[in-house]
Amino acid sequence: MTPAPPWQPDASCQSLEALAEHLTTRDFGRMEEEALLALLLAVRGRDFTRDFREEFGAEEDWAQALGQTARAVGHAFDFLRQDAAIPHVSLLPRPDVLPLLCRFFHLHPQPPADVRAGLSHWLWQRALFDTERSFPDDEARASLALLTPDADATVRALLSRVGPPPPRGWERYSQPGMAGLASVADRVEANALLALGPRHLLTGDVLEPGPLLEAQGAVAFLPLFPTSPPGLSTAPGLGDSMLLTLTNQLFHPVLAPGVTLLGLVRTGALPPAVFPSHALTPEALAALRRGDAPGFLVHRQEALITHIRSFIRARTGADPSEEAATSQE
Repeated sequence: MTPAPPWQPDASCQSLEALAEHLTTRDFGRMEEEALLALLLAVRGRDFTRDFREEFGAEEDWAQALGQTARAVGHAFDFLRQDAAIPHVSLLPRPDVLPLLCRFFHLHPQPPADVRAGLSHWLWQRALFDTERSFPDDEARASLALLTPDADATVRALLSRVGPPPPRGWERYSQPGMAGLASVADRVEANALLALGPRHLLTGDVLEPGPLLEAQGAVAFLPLFPTSPPGLSTAPGLGDSMLLTLTNQLFHPVLAPGVTLLGLVRTGALPPAVFPSHALTPEALAALRRGDAPGFLVHRQEALITHIRSFIRARTGADPSEEAATSQE
């Protein structure tokens, strides 16, 4: 069947339940009913912070609204995965921006590459640097009003509202500290790690984040070792302080009983492309194999800090001169 043009509603979604099921097929996460209603209002240009019944009249075309929402959310999901390096809805640094993205892609189903890049920079700058606002209702309404039929002007207005990134704004997010996906910092780190293209330790195949996150959630970030591993030397306070952070986690499916991530990494009998895909440097691996657990954690933390900083600068469109100055430190 020939797909409908990007500006036409998706006629396959005739109910809220059908819309939810349709979106789950994209391996980008399940949307709850309340969230879908907010997205529908946003797509229609309505105040999505208010009660749905106050904004959507009984006389309006429900089927058309569902079709428009399905199409816009699909474009937004594609943008997040392909342009913003966010592979799953649970990893959105600030989920509040999703209604705005859906409205944007309803107005502009196929914006040019430079507009998509600017929109991605806005999403990440808004998430990381615009800490003065907690996205209350008035801020949401003000941002919604900036979304006009002029795509380029819209993106410029959004970026102007956030303001310029602070110097070295990535620093507050550059220390691996993830212990779940509850905070903005957690999700930034998770996205940065997934940008490496983690591979399966046994097969070497690149892991698909969407299905794995659907199946395991935050448990997809598995610890190499949950406590100081037996038989490895530890320095009091050094290794233990990093065991609950991203430094001690790999994105990977749960393994069969009796098979451990630590055992597989330690043996080194893995496809060569696996190690860099998990930020496992030669120095970290050498420390692990000689029984130096703290040394392993320190080396992997250093690699992750470098990668997270680079990821944030790229995603926010940081000034190249700042990047050059940082690399000389």
